[in-house]
Amino acid sequence: MKPIPVTSSRLQRVLLDLAVVDGELSHIQFADKLGELISLSDAIVLAESLRGLKKKPFTAVDSSDDANTVFLQARAEMLGFIVNSFVLEGDEAQVGASPFILPRPNRDTLDDPNAGFVAYQRFYSLHQSEMDHRVVTLRRQLQQIMTGRSPELAQLAALDSSMADTMADFSRRVFAGIPHLLAKRFYYLNQQYRQDRAENESTKLVADDASCWLQKDGWLDRFIREMQAVLLAELELRLMPVIGMLEAVEFEVEKTQ
Repeated sequence: MKPIPVTSSRLQRVLLDLAVVDGELSHIQFADKLGELISLSDAIVLAESLRGLKKKPFTAVDSSDDANTVFLQARAEMLGFIVNSFVLEGDEAQVGASPFILPRPNRDTLDDPNAGFVAYQRFYSLHQSEMDHRVVTLRRQLQQIMTGRSPELAQLAALDSSMADTMADFSRRVFAGIPHLLAKRFYYLNQQYRQDRAENESTKLVADDASCWLQKDGWLDRFIREMQAVLLAELELRLMPVIGMLEAVEFEVEKTQ
């Protein structure tokens, strides 16, 4: 599996392209910055976990689960869940879609951007909760597989579990900021559309309703497609620790061949 470079994650690139974040992220003094995110109590727990890694007894376990297969299946299900949710309430295509789907726009979507965005913020936040649950479940599955493969992988699984618990609250706070960045994009596209209609006589002859906004390259169609791109990019970023574990398993397999 080809490693994904953290310094050019798709989420970072997508948000930069949408002009809702400024500049590149700095990776100078990464360890110091990481340390600032961990409280004293978390640091003590993590230190105790590190000290206990080599003392942890290892018991080999033959598992029928293949790490790569488990990962690919889980990722495919997550991708399908996101893609299948991008149908509107009431559409025929809603049959077989995800449990929560795109809200149908109304007049407030254009005339009152703050109220209009609330439904999309809820939609995105629901997806984040679902992703968080699924990624955590997948991560634990891989940790379980690694625990019985070799002493080294068992230690890595234990370390990953400690790090995941330590960074969980911070990660959720960071990802919770994404809907606010999407709000900036929603307001911008909304304002541009209304300004264009006010300044150009030709646009006033075109119907100003949801069907118009949702036409290809319409302001709301554009926002929805961008929101989907951000969701997919966020999923990729959330999966990076899992991919790192998978690469460790593959490296261990290569060593024993």
